[in-house]
Amino acid sequence: LAVLASLGAAASVAVVTARRVADPLRDVAARAARLAMGDFRPDPRRHGIAELDRVSDVLDSATVEIAGRLQREHALVADVSHQLRSRLTAVRLRLDELSAHTDPEVVHEAEEAMAQVDRLTEAIDDLVRASRDEDAADRDPIAVLEELRGVVEEWKHPFDEAGRALLLAGDETLRAPVTASRLREAVTVLVDNALMHGDGTCTVSVRSVRPGYGREPLVCVEVADEGEGVRDELAPHIFDRGFSAGGSTGVGLALARALIEADGGRLELQRRRPALFRVFLGSSAPNRPVAITPEPR
Repeated sequence: LAVLASLGAAASVAVVTARRVADPLRDVAARAARLAMGDFRPDPRRHGIAELDRVSDVLDSATVEIAGRLQREHALVADVSHQLRSRLTAVRLRLDELSAHTDPEVVHEAEEAMAQVDRLTEAIDDLVRASRDEDAADRDPIAVLEELRGVVEEWKHPFDEAGRALLLAGDETLRAPVTASRLREAVTVLVDNALMHGDGTCTVSVRSVRPGYGREPLVCVEVADEGEGVRDELAPHIFDRGFSAGGSTGVGLALARALIEADGGRLELQRRRPALFRVFLGSSAPNRPVAITPEPR
């Protein structure tokens, strides 16, 4: 009886102690999750457990620091976008003067340049607006192929001048809940990369893929060319900001991945030779490499 009583008392103490520790742990974990979701409201609660209270203090400091940095970044984005729009407006005014030139070729080039300025201004406005929007899952799905048609049309002329072809193919019915401007800019980076470092025909295709049986299909945008591809020693670093093996700034691919991931998607180098980049769209896109399962016929 004494042994049973001791065991019962020990079990009761263990249950009470576990609850006393488990509930504060759940509170701290929930607070960390809210912080990850962008909820920076302070939480003055403490639990009387020194270690957990220190974690709460660190979360308080992190909340203040992250909120301050985000505020400074938003202010910087607003200032930079304002300056860019001002400079683009000045450039457009000069081009507008050139459009009155007597030489038809000069007029044509001025009009083409003005169209590029207008597209760049619109892209800046869209990206600034998208940075303030809610999560991609809350957005209305867009027609992916139709959105990329303008990108391909814009880059056909540089490919023609290089003696190469740029093609667009895929399913026009596929839609994804992403920001149109982010998608366009990311695919523009990939097409530009194919022009600068690739060879042969560049193909932009849109299709539906399954990451595995029993899982929802994803919308996949593929950008492929027929060049020599990416060397093995460079492949692990091509998305690192500042890394470049071809004399460029090393920002393009890092920016493209950041734009896609901002909408819950994923950008991967799926094949090294010849190069094949895949963009998996939507908030359900995995945060690790995707092994695609062929759909049953």
